[in-house]
Amino acid sequence: MENNRILITAIGSFSADCVIRVLKQSRFYVVGTDIYPVEWHFESTLCDKVYQVSLATKGKAYIDELLTIIEDENIKGIIPLTDIEIDVINLYRTTFEKLGVVVYTQSTRTLSIARDKYYLSEFFSKDDLVKVPKFINSKSLTNDFILPAIAKPINGRSSEGIVRIQSREELSIFRGRDNYIIQEFLEGTICTVDYIRDNCGNDFLVPREELLRTKNGAGTTVRIFSNTKLGRIVSHIGEAIGVVGCVNMEFIMNNDDFILIDINPRFSAGIAFSNFIGYDMVLNHVKAINGGTINEGCSFKEQILCKHYSEKLLTPNL
Repeated sequence: MENNRILITAIGSFSADCVIRVLKQSRFYVVGTDIYPVEWHFESTLCDKVYQVSLATKGKAYIDELLTIIEDENIKGIIPLTDIEIDVINLYRTTFEKLGVVVYTQSTRTLSIARDKYYLSEFFSKDDLVKVPKFINSKSLTNDFILPAIAKPINGRSSEGIVRIQSREELSIFRGRDNYIIQEFLEGTICTVDYIRDNCGNDFLVPREELLRTKNGAGTTVRIFSNTKLGRIVSHIGEAIGVVGCVNMEFIMNNDDFILIDINPRFSAGIAFSNFIGYDMVLNHVKAINGGTINEGCSFKEQILCKHYSEKLLTPNL
């Protein structure tokens, strides 16, 4: 099946296991890449072929390595799983497309909104339905901004570089910088939403309250739930920024209030939770970006789900 040869990047990332398993079950030929040696990841045993590649921050050198793999393996599609790889691959999107390779990411417009935290906040700041925290660019920061506050790199990834600001002295450290957004600190619970949409506007979402999460923001124990108000907000956001395929949105949930704090234009670390309740986000992502109609959403009950990691002993071929 020539068209089912797909390349998955960052196979050591949280979402990789679910993505690879789903594609393999659907008879895709899966080639994986990662910056670490093949034998360091269990996920390498799930792939048909695995290559070690350079960091995506190498830019053109990284892209050239992918292009060589694509030619050698007759790859027809690529799914990048981390933000930095999405950013770099998107810069060379036309190069891949000229080779007949489908880039399974959001459009350049959608990425430009989602990957810029200041632009995202500004985009929805006057929206009647979507609430965002009070915010200011660090370049325009004044010492009377509301405290406590949160400083985030404008193009930050996976909770990297986030600083909680408690005092005017701490606030002054960020004054004049041009690469941070300063937001008011809001009390509440983190709620993330796996959301999928196709070109016809059909969509589906799986919200989860994160009860336990890692330091870089990956939920390990979650409460799956549904909420009509949140559903309207998420669908409105998806239409406004032109989502096609699967993304993840993050909100602060306080009683029946939902405040948008981030959009991750990729599979979330908890994508397996959504697949577990009965909706295949991975295959429908592929279907949507190929111009197809996604499957109708499924009903699900409120439930608590936990990730469990078991030890796997591998014997590398040294």
